[in-house]
Amino acid sequence: MKKFMTPATLVALLWALFQIWMVYGTPLELIVAVPIHVMFGVILTFIIHPLRPREDGRFTLFRASDYLLVVVAATIAVHYYLSGEMLTTRIAMVDPPAPRDLMVGVATLALVVEAVRRSLGMGLTTVILVFLVYQFCGPLLRELPLLRIIGHDGEPGRLFFETFIDMQTMQNEGVFGIPSIVSYGQVFYFLLFGAFLQFFGGGQLFMDLSVLLVGKLRGGMAKVSILSSTLFGSVSGSATANAAVMGMFTIPAMKRSGMSSEQAAAVEASSSTGGQLMPPVMGAAAFLIAQFMGVPYAEVAMAAIIPALLFYLALYFVVDLLARRNNLTGLHQEEIETNWAGVLKRLYLLIPVFVLVYQIMAGRALSSATLEAIWLTLLLGLCGRGWAGLRAGGAGGLLRAVGTALDDSLQALASGARGAIAVAIPCAGAGIVVGIASTTNLGLTFGTFVTALSGGMTIPALLLVMVMVIVMGMGMPTTAAYIMGAILAIPALDKLGISELSSHFFVLYFAALSMVTPPVALAAFVAGGIAKANVWQTGWAAFRYSLAGFLVAFAFAFSPALLLQGDWQNIVAATVTAAVGCYALAGCVAGYLRAPNTRAESLLLLVAAAMLITPKPIISLIGLALLAVLWGGQLWRRKRDAACRAA
Repeated sequence: MKKFMTPATLVALLWALFQIWMVYGTPLELIVAVPIHVMFGVILTFIIHPLRPREDGRFTLFRASDYLLVVVAATIAVHYYLSGEMLTTRIAMVDPPAPRDLMVGVATLALVVEAVRRSLGMGLTTVILVFLVYQFCGPLLRELPLLRIIGHDGEPGRLFFETFIDMQTMQNEGVFGIPSIVSYGQVFYFLLFGAFLQFFGGGQLFMDLSVLLVGKLRGGMAKVSILSSTLFGSVSGSATANAAVMGMFTIPAMKRSGMSSEQAAAVEASSSTGGQLMPPVMGAAAFLIAQFMGVPYAEVAMAAIIPALLFYLALYFVVDLLARRNNLTGLHQEEIETNWAGVLKRLYLLIPVFVLVYQIMAGRALSSATLEAIWLTLLLGLCGRGWAGLRAGGAGGLLRAVGTALDDSLQALASGARGAIAVAIPCAGAGIVVGIASTTNLGLTFGTFVTALSGGMTIPALLLVMVMVIVMGMGMPTTAAYIMGAILAIPALDKLGISELSSHFFVLYFAALSMVTPPVALAAFVAGGIAKANVWQTGWAAFRYSLAGFLVAFAFAFSPALLLQGDWQNIVAATVTAAVGCYALAGCVAGYLRAPNTRAESLLLLVAAAMLITPKPIISLIGLALLAVLWGGQLWRRKRDAACRAA
């Protein structure tokens, strides 16, 4: 039990227990529960990310300052708990904040910004600081000719400041707005579930199952990476975590099969990034889409299925064609360290996943549905380990097995809470920006700016939004990049007549794809580090392998059929042509279709892919004809070359 007595682990366990109590105990009002949730994240951040880390572990003045901030954050949490009745009965923007409330509000903002800086670096921190300056200096911009369009009508003064603190820290807006509500009420529980699944063997099960299904195929370990990362990423919802966990297994095996370090790392980075787009979890951003649109999460998850499958289908084609080009074989039987008998004994670990998906589709509350999946995972894990222990060592073996299961359960609770920092802190920080954008109407202003800059044309506007979201995603997590993109870009896309669901998914896709887009491609950096590869070359390779995500995002921006919107005939037609387009795109990326490509053939394959993914039947037919010509031409050339060598 000694390993659970560290300050970080104790706080993480308390955070997890608080979240569980909010489901099964007496729930607090959101304006009380969400600030406590955020402060738990802040406290854990200051413990895990000290101001000045020391390798010798000695307690220094800097470390004392960390714990002073911990005390301040805990005091703020207690303040919200004790002020619950006042916060729920006051009339926002009418009852003025008391001096104590102003002090707490300023301290809350300062702590959140510092927690963002420590846990995420200067990317999101800089954005928050720029928006805070804009909040108070925006009215001055109305006097500047070039910046007049983004100026706002606030009048700096005491009332202006009190209104700002009121909105940011005394309502479910700003810091404690929709992003933090989603982190508190939904994402935290999914992270706990992912941790339980991992500690009870779910990650290894996904790996073993993938090896048995596709390991012997051409380019086997690369295909194992795709399948295992799809399965694990659909639960974890984090590109970097997916790359770190699965990459430790898949990257060395891919290198042994003949792939270069850069190729192996790029495949894993692309596979891991796609996990953020694959239901049922999809990272925190999908929950935010449901919250922003006011629709059930099941509707968002259903809409995500076809684009995510197309992304992975294209990646599978890329790997297959690369393996064909480089004569890479699959795993030999003696290299496979698992078997169907062992996997079948552990398939019970998939039952909680299926139960969770069923409950989501049935409309159950996400928090209670996820906790039930956790308890089911624990129960099945106890039964599985208990039976194995009983058979191996009798009653003593049974007791040891139960003890390890309980130990893993505590570790899963702590691990899930630690992982929640990566969501709770950026959501709180992004909430500051959302609140400022809302009160200053910056979203509408930016929409007007994009429309003017693009000349009202859809494709230039989409390209502007794409670049903006990718650039923001290079310095912050996918969730934060999505929030920034949503508040700024959705109004612009709405003016262009793009449906709301398509707009949100367009922003989400490029927030996720920023993980594999140089110069800052975090998933590629993680995978490249494991592979000991050149991270710059890895980033560009991962970018190429993920090009299908770019094309698919533009496709559903023009036609929501790929998001299961509209008649089933249109949905089927769009899906089939897009799948064929993914094959053409893979041929371009791999430089090989039926024979090595010439430069002209690679370019024409890219054109054919774009035409096939375009949701216009005539254009798709032309793209199909172009692909058929290229495929036939390469097949004829390969046979001709083979005949010449034989002669």
